[in-house]
Amino acid sequence: MEHENYKNQLILYSYNELKKDERNEFERHLLGCGSCKNELEELKRIHQLVKVNLVEELDEDTLFESRQELLAEIRNLKRKKFTLQKIWEFFTLPSPTNLKIAYSFAAVVLMVTASYFFYFDKAGNQLLSGSNIAAADSKLTNLQFINSDFDKGEVEITYEQIVPVKLKGNVNDAEIQKVLAKSLIDNENPGIRLKAVNAIYSEKRSTTSGVVKDALIKAMMYDDNPGVRKEAMHALCNIPFDEKISDAMIYVLQNDKNSGLRIQAINCLNEKNDVKRLSDPNIKNVLKNRMQEDDNSYIKLRAKTMLTKLES
Repeated sequence: MEHENYKNQLILYSYNELKKDERNEFERHLLGCGSCKNELEELKRIHQLVKVNLVEELDEDTLFESRQELLAEIRNLKRKKFTLQKIWEFFTLPSPTNLKIAYSFAAVVLMVTASYFFYFDKAGNQLLSGSNIAAADSKLTNLQFINSDFDKGEVEITYEQIVPVKLKGNVNDAEIQKVLAKSLIDNENPGIRLKAVNAIYSEKRSTTSGVVKDALIKAMMYDDNPGVRKEAMHALCNIPFDEKISDAMIYVLQNDKNSGLRIQAINCLNEKNDVKRLSDPNIKNVLKNRMQEDDNSYIKLRAKTMLTKLES
């Protein structure tokens, strides 16, 4: 029991709170008690750690700045709360303005949804029954499985369906000319592109639409097959000549690597003999350039002849 009293005095001793006689008696006890001595050392280490980690006392300026920052943050939070509350009230509390906006938004959503499903249906992405697919002489490509559960026997797929179309008519029909123009530009087979040009330039042809003319010009200027470029140029040289065709012929004369096509282009320009058009300074510069720099002697001679005619 006496030792327990000494242990109770440990903290008071560490804080120097014992009376002198109590202190002396406690120190005599420490000389013979290792347990109390160890506890006292532990208390001293704790006191030392507390002293080292004491927070430095803040001055008034620092405290003032901290209070101002705290108040600013509180005001900011209040503004955010006010804004969110206003937004919530705008959408939840009915008013004439809110109802107008809501009805307008709903109408837009309905229009967009309807347009999507209309396009979706037109694009051929709708779900088809097996009988519809079997009835169509079609080719399926890019087939993909989505959201399928084979364990349950459920399958959902997407695919592109290519359906052969048979079209019969006269080369002067607008739909026929559109298909021929599309084939001339997009088909990867040069043989098909040549047949498209031949069909366009049929002896039974009486009209040439703007779509066909643009396709012929594009083929003459950019097709990677010289045979297709040649036939397209031949067709253009035998339809009503205009500024667009003339510019395309000048482009071929200036840029085509095939000398035979450059000869055909300059002959077509000379044959049409559009003096007003050929008198354009830019075209004259092209003719002068060909007269001086073309590696084909016939083109040089023809360009010189045309310039002489224009300047006379």
